[in-house]
Amino acid sequence: MQKAEFNVKITEKQKADTDKLIAALKDNAAVKYMLRSGQIPLSCIERSPWKVRDWLVAFKPCQGCKGLSSCGQKRTGYYDNLVYDGMLHTEIKACKYMRNELRQTAHMENYLVSDLGSEMEKISFRNIDPERETDAYRSVLLSATNHCGTSRGLFLYGTMGTGKTYLAACAANERARSGEKVAFIHYPSFCQRMASRVNEGEYRTELKRLMYADFLVIDDIGAENCTEWNRDQILLPLLNSRYENKKATWFTSNQDEVTLKIHFTFASRGKEEALKAERIMERIKALAEMTALTGKDRRKPL
Repeated sequence: MQKAEFNVKITEKQKADTDKLIAALKDNAAVKYMLRSGQIPLSCIERSPWKVRDWLVAFKPCQGCKGLSSCGQKRTGYYDNLVYDGMLHTEIKACKYMRNELRQTAHMENYLVSDLGSEMEKISFRNIDPERETDAYRSVLLSATNHCGTSRGLFLYGTMGTGKTYLAACAANERARSGEKVAFIHYPSFCQRMASRVNEGEYRTELKRLMYADFLVIDDIGAENCTEWNRDQILLPLLNSRYENKKATWFTSNQDEVTLKIHFTFASRGKEEALKAERIMERIKALAEMTALTGKDRRKPL
């Protein structure tokens, strides 16, 4: 049987266009870099110039890019990288800006529950310049950094915008970066989540995560709609578990000790239950040191 032959003939124009493309690719800065770095051999340009051209077109938005905010790729921070491993092909790769982003947020894998906004995921105590702060703020900052590595928590209270959540998020990120399992909950949102999951019993799963976490921040406690259920069936068991297991627990609040006790005394039905409120406050004080953070509202523009 005669062997079939598949010879594709190209026209003189096609050959001229291909030769012209090969010459242009050899003179292209991005292609030259690929050759110098050894990512592809010169033979790839001569054998597969059109494939290299297609890669170059797809890579063009990355040339001159100044960051993720100006990324022109379909998937922000990722591009098709040209690879030769005996065969020329492309693979999806994170750009240098995305790799930096991933390094800065790698610790988020250690969060069991997170209500942090994206801007809070990268912050650290190292972002704070003490020289630009007041004596009062520096004192609280020192207390926060000292408590960060211990099992004794902090209860940061004060008016809105003084930086309580920021300091607590810095501490949570530091603990996560050290490899510990961390949780950060915005308490009013957490209470709403728990109420929405009560019929299916799913709230128990998140509650167990909070009990298990090495480090927990309960942010904005006292701003929730206090009910007998979220006070007695959610908060008290959570605080008891963390106290008994010596788990580091931080709080932030716009309420001080006196007003927070009043908040827990009267649940949504208006029934006065001072003893139950006292139990909550005893656990909070056993877990954390009450620390006032006063000053200007940092959220307002100067």
